[in-house]
Amino acid sequence: MTTPPSSPPNDVFVLGFDTAMDACQVAIVSRTGHIVAKAHEEMKRGHAEALIPMIGAVLEAAELGLEDLTRIGVTVGPGTFAGLRVGLSAARSFGLSHDIPIVGVSTLEAVAVTLPEPEADQPLRAGVIAFDARNDEVYLQIVDPLGTLVVAPSVIDLKTAAEAVPEGLVNLSGSGAPKLADALAALERSSDVAVVDESLWAPQAEWIARLALVAPDDRVGPPSPLYLRPPDAKEPENGGALPHA
Repeated sequence: MTTPPSSPPNDVFVLGFDTAMDACQVAIVSRTGHIVAKAHEEMKRGHAEALIPMIGAVLEAAELGLEDLTRIGVTVGPGTFAGLRVGLSAARSFGLSHDIPIVGVSTLEAVAVTLPEPEADQPLRAGVIAFDARNDEVYLQIVDPLGTLVVAPSVIDLKTAAEAVPEGLVNLSGSGAPKLADALAALERSSDVAVVDESLWAPQAEWIARLALVAPDDRVGPPSPLYLRPPDAKEPENGGALPHA
């Protein structure tokens, strides 16, 4: 389901999309970061068949063409190998054919920017993003209360990840949040951990577009996948999802 256009003509428009995880999603934002149109469908497989029609539907809803886009933002991982390949291939194709600058956005970064802001009278919290990487591991990124990167995207075992979480006030998000919260509890740390709402655990296409909108020029260029570890299984012949990168 797409939303109708609501931005003035001759604006800056950025397309963001994500096929890295268990959804296919597309959004267009304007110069102010306002959502012009978006679409989202949960899926574990079938991203290759769904993405291009979804982009077309969102562009139609926004009454735009590819030539109207200022930038494209696309997730680069971590995520499924098959899903990443679909999104990156589409971004490169559109960028090359229409001379559109592309910005790669990590899925961890896209979730980090959705961490809730504290109330006016509340202190800032560090942000911990953890995606379930299976085998008692997580994909981890940590930012301090001012948003400075403390732990760069990495794949790490749960115990080591828990030890890396700073003491004090912490917001915890991502599909690995429950497991990491349990690991923190086992350490009996003094961290005050708040697990954010599950609806914020995965990347959102509008935030991918917003991050691409404000990205500095040195982040513009053909995106490369963020592989934090090699695949641990062969690709299924039926095109099914691969293990997470």
